[in-house]
Amino acid sequence: MNVAGTDHRPTGLRAPPGPARRRISGTLAGAMGGAVLAMLLGYLPGVQLGLPGRPTDRAGPQLRWVFTAADETDAGPVVAAGTVYLGSADGTLYALDAATGTVRWTYPIPELDATLAVADGMLYLVGSETLYALDVDTRQVRWSFRVDGSLRSTLGAADGLVYVADQHGRLGPTLHALDRATGHLRWSRDLGRTHGTGPAVAHGAVYVGGDHTLYALDARTGAVRWDHPDLPGPVGEAPVVADRTVHLAVAGSYLGTFDVHDGRKLWSHESDVVSTPAVRDDTVYVPLGTGCCFDRWRTNAYRASTGELLWSAEFHAAELVTAGGILYSRAAGDGTVYAFDPAVGEVGWRFAAGDRTSGAPAATGDTVFVADGEHTLYAVRAPPPPPWD
Repeated sequence: MNVAGTDHRPTGLRAPPGPARRRISGTLAGAMGGAVLAMLLGYLPGVQLGLPGRPTDRAGPQLRWVFTAADETDAGPVVAAGTVYLGSADGTLYALDAATGTVRWTYPIPELDATLAVADGMLYLVGSETLYALDVDTRQVRWSFRVDGSLRSTLGAADGLVYVADQHGRLGPTLHALDRATGHLRWSRDLGRTHGTGPAVAHGAVYVGGDHTLYALDARTGAVRWDHPDLPGPVGEAPVVADRTVHLAVAGSYLGTFDVHDGRKLWSHESDVVSTPAVRDDTVYVPLGTGCCFDRWRTNAYRASTGELLWSAEFHAAELVTAGGILYSRAAGDGTVYAFDPAVGEVGWRFAAGDRTSGAPAATGDTVFVADGEHTLYAVRAPPPPPWD
């Protein structure tokens, strides 16, 4: 299982999903702005709401609730098992009821720049050099693991093990396999000298990139099952595994798809990939940047099994998320969330979530959770999936 949190740091992962976390407290003007916004919506700042929102149009999304944090929320939320987790720049981790927005509990974040990820009932906080495992039942840090480099923000977890990769360490990028219960190191694997990615776990293997190579490692032992060397550039994006294929973006200019069992390349495209692909059913969705300064954007949809181009649409996507038969993107320029028909790439509706680009939205069922980068988290009820009128 690939577990991707939303990165607070501008790493190579997801190109990056949001601006670097600012280590400052919210200003008086920012707090007043959040209060005014909340009051305009009919609410008071700091109050968690379970009231129905107002539709943006007859067939559009509805605002289910709004939560105002104490400080900035540059990173996107993470949702699991009916709880939404959100970090604030003042060092507070919020656990909110996904249905109502009510605060269930709070916890001090060990590192302000920590990325959030959830797997197997554990909340992981990926700091700059330390991974923390927070038990959501006891609300205590069960263990921590420190590396000598900087950690990648994507985690993998399966069968009692947690996988995390570092970069820029003394020995170069390294993949670590940790015991989920204790955090003890089970095994580690050198990924080369200069470049590495976060891991993806499936089929009893860990798929991870290093330098110009894609590796499939045995999940229990770290032994190499196969590798695909001589990729056209350094690997920076985490692999994405779906069914019997693994998809990998290389150096922002190449998308390759490989057989998960033997590493055979099934197809590839030369493309200006700007973010990790999203995969749904037999379709790979890839945000692309074009123009001399990546000032024009497109998203291409390819058939996962063959690489056939299914559609190409011009829209401003920093990241892509799929849920409930809808393809969501967060605009790289103004923070707007767009909902697309995944079959044809047409916009069905949009939700204006502030004018700052922050982390990716989280989506589950018919609800989308999006932070505005200031103080506010929105829970938006999405219309039924396409076809839309």
